[in-house]
Amino acid sequence: MTSIKRVTKTFSQLPGNTRGILWMLFASAFYAATYATVRYLSREGFETFQIVFFRSALGVVLLLPWLFKVGIHVMATTKVGTYSIRTGLNFGGMILLMWSLGNLELQVVTGLMFTTPLFTVLFVAVILGEHVGVRRGAALVIGFLGAMVIIRPGFIEISWSMLAVLVTSAAYALVNVTTKTLSVTDSSSKIVLYVFLGMMFLSLGPAAYTWNPIDLKHIPWILALGIFSLLAVQGITRAVAAGEAAVVMPFNFTKLPFAIVLGIFMFSELPDLMTGIGALIIFSSTYYIARREAFLRKQFEIKNTVQNPKPQ
Repeated sequence: MTSIKRVTKTFSQLPGNTRGILWMLFASAFYAATYATVRYLSREGFETFQIVFFRSALGVVLLLPWLFKVGIHVMATTKVGTYSIRTGLNFGGMILLMWSLGNLELQVVTGLMFTTPLFTVLFVAVILGEHVGVRRGAALVIGFLGAMVIIRPGFIEISWSMLAVLVTSAAYALVNVTTKTLSVTDSSSKIVLYVFLGMMFLSLGPAAYTWNPIDLKHIPWILALGIFSLLAVQGITRAVAAGEAAVVMPFNFTKLPFAIVLGIFMFSELPDLMTGIGALIIFSSTYYIARREAFLRKQFEIKNTVQNPKPQ
């Protein structure tokens, strides 16, 4: 047995929550690495549309082996409208996020992106009519106050880049809402491939117009952008699948210290106390909402079991 197989076997025998935590740490590290790679390419003179094109095209290439394995027939769909909306939201959000990473410190972008779950709860309530009680409503308000701690209106100048990150977070929250309808019938790989294909074609024209020459030294970074992104997505997907969300999700906060470390060593960005406090407030509120939703779901299941017992 090779050393890789031994490690794989040992890992598979770990408790589900332990594996989930390790996968979440893995995902957090590669999300931070993705942000750092985008910031590096931006500072090297690559335009936002060009970076988005790299990210999308590499995503398509990395998913082609899956497509060849299952067959192109799996891409048939009757949900063109939903996919179009999802692609547009992803494209707009990614454009703003990539642009912001070129203008803001990694820790600021990472901290503000923790608001995505807050926007998701808000949009689910507004669009799908889901009831949001007093406790979750209060957690939403507290979470957005945490964003204000990072932005600090009145104390520092509010930049368009900060607002762009919040718009990105809101766009990704709407993506989460549309994912609920698509995931009922379609696999995650199919959903992601459709989005990558759409963003690749949407960014191709603007990328060609603003294209900057690629030097040999940039190729490893461009490849890393696609690989890091794919590993991050795989990590968070496996983390949620392996462990309980209430146990696993708190470790998503490690994305911030990873981003701080990369910011220090790659861009000489010093840690900011208020950014850390704001991010902690945001994450604490989203964690409470997740725990509250899990509790309410469990209570509903117990009540439903009592009212509709299984026949003996």
